[in-house]
This record gives sequence, structure tokens and C-alpha cells, in this order.
Amino acid sequence: MPEPQDVLNSQRGSVVAPAGCGKTHLIVDTLLASSDEKPILVLTHTTAGVAALKKRLIGNGVAKSKYRLTTIDAWAINVISMFPQRAGYIIDKLAPPDYAEIKNATNRLLASGSINDIIKATYSRLLVDEYQDCSQSQHQLVTRLAQLLPTVIFGDPMQAIFGFGQDTLPNWDNEVIPFFPVIGMLNTPWRWENRNARALGDWLLNARQGLLAGGNIDLRSCVGHIFWNRITDVVAQDLQNQVNAQYQIAQDYPDDTLLIIGDSIQVGSRHQYASRSRGVTVVERVDYPDVVQSASRMAGQTGAALFAEVIEFLKKVTVNLYSDRLIQRMDSIEAGRNRNPATEDELLAIKLRRSGGFQDAVSFMATILKTPDRRLFRHSAYSVMIEALKSAASDTSMSLDDHVAFIREKHRHAGRSVMNKAVGSTLLLKGLEADHVLILDADIPERNRRMNRKHLYVALSRGAKTITIFSRNPVLP
Repeated sequence: MPEPQDVLNSQRGSVVAPAGCGKTHLIVDTLLASSDEKPILVLTHTTAGVAALKKRLIGNGVAKSKYRLTTIDAWAINVISMFPQRAGYIIDKLAPPDYAEIKNATNRLLASGSINDIIKATYSRLLVDEYQDCSQSQHQLVTRLAQLLPTVIFGDPMQAIFGFGQDTLPNWDNEVIPFFPVIGMLNTPWRWENRNARALGDWLLNARQGLLAGGNIDLRSCVGHIFWNRITDVVAQDLQNQVNAQYQIAQDYPDDTLLIIGDSIQVGSRHQYASRSRGVTVVERVDYPDVVQSASRMAGQTGAALFAEVIEFLKKVTVNLYSDRLIQRMDSIEAGRNRNPATEDELLAIKLRRSGGFQDAVSFMATILKTPDRRLFRHSAYSVMIEALKSAASDTSMSLDDHVAFIREKHRHAGRSVMNKAVGSTLLLKGLEADHVLILDADIPERNRRMNRKHLYVALSRGAKTITIFSRNPVLP
């Protein structure tokens, strides 16, 4: 198993890092062990990944002078901003970044050799995390840097589940490994060892090898840690069985965390599950598409039109809204026909519908959730919207759409915060871990929705103590 000194001694290499086997710990220890005078450049893919790694570095006392940590794309933007003429590309700071052109320009700049000496004088070496998520253009950028700096990459081809359209992933065996020879593979399942579930960790490492070779796995072969349940394809019955399984986990482990992995394609099915299961929240896409759409419809509206759009948005993020009943009560109150006195949320709804603006929408949205039978199940979507409405109410220099975009980016840079019980897809939950994982349907009949070997491995490896999985067959995929 590779040690920090192996990384520091390598001129060019790779560390194969199965899930939960101490990759981040190795990166931290490598930085701690470094005696380089210049900082090490550490690149990863997402701002959430940067935030998580930075937290670990600070927590372990790594001096800030030892590293420069950022995303590959952010590093490219920074370099081009410093040398726009040499790169032949000027970034429009008022427009959304054109990442494809930015990476092309960065690769042209590096290929020209005009900043080689600057890079060598700035950094001592390069470490790249989550390399399985590199696209071809990012791989080209890193390989150019690797000709200037000692470079080690960290990744796992079995977790390469992202796609970038035409900018495809490089082939791990034919393109990545020939350029970055393997230093070693991490093989201690620390995530499970630290939860007294070493048997599950060892099973997952063996399962990974089988899946990597194109084989299948038998979910009945890890008794006590993996609990297989048969899908009946009777939708209502399956949903109830899944919810019951979740409640059983909560009953057996009341203080533990749980990730629920649903359909990657049909986001509505994940919303449906969360709406049916108390205590579960939805993990959202970082671009919040339906929040953006709702905000676009609210923009410039007041009174009845704004009220109608607010109600439509609340229907997407809450259960037991009873909007028809609310509107009937509002009509009755305004006509003076009500026998029972108006409640606070009804009065605020009336105020908003008459001539209210964004601040009135905020007051109504905050108050309506105080009613005991109403429940929010898409917390972060609601949070982004209400924060944007507050900002738009106090700062009219930007549109509501612009406020949503700004707050969305702020949330993205802050990293993903997940509640104790959350439902998402493999793409959304990759990189996260919990005490338990519940996989709702591992072998959906439709080919484009069914988990392939990589998605299956990512899903299984989220749970540190137990895995509860629903499928039609106990042998997958």
C-alpha cells in the first residue's frame, strides 16, 4: 500500500483508491510530510470537493504555505486571466464561463511553453484528486503540467460515473495508466474498519474486483451487513416496503445517518419517496433547475400572479399544502363568510394575493410551514428560493433570476450539506458516506435507468455499517 514518501518520491504516477480506503488521509499525510520550499498544487473537480479537502487539511494542521488547493477549471480560469494575450482568450467576467473554450485556451497556453518557467517557479509538484472524473480536455491539461512538475494522480476507475457530453472520459487502462504508472493501490477499508464493519469493507473490496473484471456479485453473500429485498413491480407495494425498510433502520439505529439511493434518471421518483417518508430530505442538483424555472416565472410579478407561482413552487417542495382548501378559506374570509377567525398564514396569503411583492411572499412561505401537518421535504430548494426572494426584496438592482443564480453559486462553493436522512442518485451522493445505505431499485428493467457495474459499486460503498437493497434478482448486475 502506498505511503506518503512513495508519493513524494514519484516523478509521475497514480494511486488507485477504492472507496473508503483512506485516499484523503494519504493526500493530507503527503502534504504534512513534504519538505518542499514551494507549495504543492492540489487540484480536484468540484468546489464541494475543494471545501471538503480544505476542511481536512485545516483539521490536520497542514500549513497553508504547503499547498494551493483549487478545482481544475478554476486554476485554468486563473491562468488565462493572468496571461490573456498569450492564451489568445479573454474571459468575459459578466458572462457565464465557457469551460470548454477556457480549457482549450489553457492547453494552447501550456503547449506554447511560454509559462513553463513560471509554473516551475510557483509550484513544487502536482497532486490531482478524483482523477476518474477527468474529461479528455482536463486530462490533456494535467498531462501537460506533468511534463513540468512531478505529478501523482489519485482515482478509481470503478467510480467513473460522470459524463461530459462530447468531452469524454479518457480510457483508464489505455490512456491514463500508461502516462501515470501505478504506484500502488489502497487496500485497507478504513470507512468500515472505523465502524466495526470490517467484514463488509472486505466484501466490498472483493466485489469491486469482481465487478471490475466484468463479473457479478451475490447480495446474499455478506450476511449481517447486506439485507436484500425483492422488488415485486407492484409500485404501491414496493414503495411501502422501501419506506418500511427505512423506518426499520431508523428504529434499529436511531442516531445513525442514512443515504437513500433512487433512480438517477427519474428525479420525480426520488421526490415521491421523500414526500412519503417523514424525516427524509432530497439532495438537489447543484444547478437547481426547477428553482430557476419557478424564479423565472415569479420575476416581475406581484399580487395574484406572484401568489399563484408561490403556491406552485410550494407544491413541489412540501406535502400536505392543501392549497385548494387554503384558497377557499381566503375567498371566504375576503367575502366575510368565514365562521372561524383567519389564521396568520391565511392573512399573509390574502395580503400577498391582493398586491404583495417578494417580501410578502417570504413572510407567507415562512409562516405556512409552521402548521403542524405541513412538511417540507426539499429543504435546500426551499432555502435557495426563499433566500433569493429576500435578496430581491432588499436589492432591486438585480432581477430575481440573478439573485437565484448568485445564491445557487454560493451554495455550490460552500459544498453539499446533507441531513441525517437524505435521498438522491449515485451521481448526487458520490463522495458522500453514511452509516447505512438504502438502495431503492438496483436493477430497473429499462436499460438507461438500470445501475451498471460502476453505479452499483458507488451505491454499495456509501454505507459504512449496513446495506439494504431492493432488486428483482439477488445476483447483480
